[in-house]
Amino acid sequence: MTGAPGRDRLTVIVERAIERHLPGGTLGVDVPSMAREVVRQVRRQVAVERLEETTAKLAESLESTAPARRGEAPRDGA
Repeated sequence: MTGAPGRDRLTVIVERAIERHLPGGTLGVDVPSMAREVVRQVRRQVAVERLEETTAKLAESLESTAPARRGEAPRDGA
């Protein structure tokens, strides 16, 4: 579908959406570059959100195990 190296399906879809929403043509706008940047930023934001979710789950897990460990004696070699 992409035809050109480095262009994935999402980038092509974003390019088409940009072209449809620019009145009177692209007017010199570098649509492929704009589409790649939009896709890059969206993917980065998704990665950040996933990392935040993972961090929250890890913190929750650590908090739930912390009270149980407070009553335990320190372990040697651990």
